[in-house]
Amino acid sequence: MSRIVYLSPSTQGDNIGVGNYGSERDRMNLVCNVTERVLKAHGITVYRNNPNMTLGQVVADSNSKNPDVHFAIHSNAGGGRGCETYCYKFGTVGENLARYVYNYLSAITPTTDRGVHQGFNFYGPGVSMYELAYTNAPAALVEVAFHDNVDDANWIINNIEAIGIALTKGVLQYLGIPYVVQPQPSNTLYRVMAGSFKDKSNAEKQVQKLKRYGFEAVIMAFGNLFRVMAGSFGDKSNAEKQVQKLKNAGFDAVIMPYKR
Repeated sequence: MSRIVYLSPSTQGDNIGVGNYGSERDRMNLVCNVTERVLKAHGITVYRNNPNMTLGQVVADSNSKNPDVHFAIHSNAGGGRGCETYCYKFGTVGENLARYVYNYLSAITPTTDRGVHQGFNFYGPGVSMYELAYTNAPAALVEVAFHDNVDDANWIINNIEAIGIALTKGVLQYLGIPYVVQPQPSNTLYRVMAGSFKDKSNAEKQVQKLKRYGFEAVIMAFGNLFRVMAGSFGDKSNAEKQVQKLKNAGFDAVIMPYKR
């Protein structure tokens, strides 16, 4: 019987990082894409939140799927550096999950990290981290690094694949499933562009429109242009499928090959 993991990348679109980081929601969904892909390659059934859900809706959706693991993926802010993970309370099985994830992620970060913590009463007496307190499944939350620190933000941007794999290794260890090394991605990344604008506000409007149609999108600056990217793929055929989906929804889209 397949094990079930519910992934909950950040829904916080208003948390904007420094430089080209974009929003916490968009960047953590890119990390989650990797984690989802690698978990599925190990035979795991994966469910995932919708970026437009409230926390209450995320928890209700997770509980309805009855997963073996609920795993929330965030980036941090507030002037620090490094990764940290949270469980609801120490002494629960969720602590094991948080520690496994922390061990793998902290091994690849470029700085001193912040440890494993409890979400219980995190915001004061009786006010705990919501996803950790109200999900039925054993749960953990990771803060990958600080998106308001230039070095941390750039590290995340440049290490999406490695971060996603590290998170996967922690989840797999908790489930008792050995990690199998995945085939190396192609040297060419096929980015799907769904708009290019001189005015950043127009690019932001395009991103919001794409999200209303269920597409994840981020803005990438190229010279004096702001390009809206609606997916990046190691396999060209998957990029072609994404282009067709976008066109079926009424968007113009092209593939932009990029040598890593």
